[in-house]
Amino acid sequence: MIDFARARWFVLSMRVCFALLLVVVTLLSLIPNPDDVPGGPDFSRWLSGLLFGTEDYADKMSHFIAYGALGGTAVLAALRPFGRVVLLPVLLIAYSGLIEVLQGIGGARQADIADMLANAAGVTAGMLVVGLTLALNDRFGRKTVRR
Repeated sequence: MIDFARARWFVLSMRVCFALLLVVVTLLSLIPNPDDVPGGPDFSRWLSGLLFGTEDYADKMSHFIAYGALGGTAVLAALRPFGRVVLLPVLLIAYSGLIEVLQGIGGARQADIADMLANAAGVTAGMLVVGLTLALNDRFGRKTVRR
């Protein structure tokens, strides 16, 4: 029996998912008004209203969710930049900072330190949730994929 999260096909498919997510997050971060994307911020507005009682934090929720998905997928993709897994969150957070700087340069949007903090929190949460889930699966889970 093998663990599916370490199977070659799974890791490769997660790397493709990570690359696609990175492209989508980049595009949504750099377009002039992401609120124009049909249905885009609806989930974030709902979640912000549910958690905070107001939709005022929908933008931060969008950042948290997007970068949480990137962080979690990066763990599933077993990415190790320069052979070191420790660099993964650092590089993802630095990337989010670069995107914020580019937003400030573009003129249509503005850089926001609160957005970068939401990005960093999302990366951290996504990586922790997936990492802990995999660790718990290793410890207690049944291996159901057979060769």
